[in-house]
Amino acid sequence: MVGELVAVPKQPTINLAIGPMCPVRCEGCYNHFGNTSSLGGLITADEVVAFAGSAQAEGVSQATLSGGDPLFHPEIVAIARGLWGAGLKVKLDTVGTALLGPARVVFKGRGQVAKVGLDEISPYVDFVNIPLDGARQETVENFRRGRGNLLAETRAVARLLRNAGITFGFNTVANTSNLDELRAIRDIAEEDGASEWQVFEYDSDGPNPTKRKSRLRLAPGQFAERTRDLGSTSGHLKVACKSLQARTGAYFLVDDSGHAWKPAGEGLRHVFGHVTHDRELVMAALRQHIRELQPMA
Repeated sequence: MVGELVAVPKQPTINLAIGPMCPVRCEGCYNHFGNTSSLGGLITADEVVAFAGSAQAEGVSQATLSGGDPLFHPEIVAIARGLWGAGLKVKLDTVGTALLGPARVVFKGRGQVAKVGLDEISPYVDFVNIPLDGARQETVENFRRGRGNLLAETRAVARLLRNAGITFGFNTVANTSNLDELRAIRDIAEEDGASEWQVFEYDSDGPNPTKRKSRLRLAPGQFAERTRDLGSTSGHLKVACKSLQARTGAYFLVDDSGHAWKPAGEGLRHVFGHVTHDRELVMAALRQHIRELQPMA
């Protein structure tokens, strides 16, 4: 099985970035979150589920919970349960730290978040994605800052998921600091029992105000060249390589304050409205998004 450059998504998906904080500060963070106090407050479980039900009626089949870290939303279990109950496939994009124990907030807040029991949330989640951006702690910490033992934590989360029989995958953001470790990262994914490994080209247009964007950005054509032969060595790992071009316009995003939006370049965004207070505007934007996806299916 070779690494496959793919277009995404093939099914209408909503990305619900409901996590208001994060246990790491990522150089490649593409989401807007953590400003809920100025935008009307944190979106509630009832609001998330009501919007998701309306989205499903329009043909959306999957909801991805992200953030920040979705495990940092105080109603995360109720949200996952509600999405699952509405008949949606539920994917959880998380650092996973809160599955191991109380997690320290590093980005967009302070303090500590309580542990989320895997047995509480796993009945309502179809797939879990966790980040793996290096085969060495030094490389991992170069891209996801704030946790001095993140590589070991990530592999501990993988063991937890594997031992519980939960299907999971690793996400890697390919950038100039980890290109030489991509094959070693793939080997870790196979060793730790992941069913899927997604490799994303670094997006320097994210809102995180890092000064390192120009140093991390890949040269034109470099992503395709360096991911061309990243196939599974065992044949059991699905490898999906997702370029910036393939991801452009692919996601319908909702932030932790309940505002639906799309990227507008250079860390900016176009906001359609609030999923509760501006429902008709948001649904019109979602319908347009689904129509635009049709050639990609």
